[in-house]
Amino acid sequence: MLDPELARKNMKLGWALFGLFVLLFAGTFVVALIYIALSR
Repeated sequence: MLDPELARKNMKLGWALFGLFVLLFAGTFVVALIYIALSR
């Protein structure tokens, strides 16, 4: 069995990485929309 403290730390790291992925994914769309808006 995993140590509960280690499991909690791993969950926090996992959620942080997931949040970073979501921000980067959303950021691609934001940059694309800005590029389209400024290229007209």
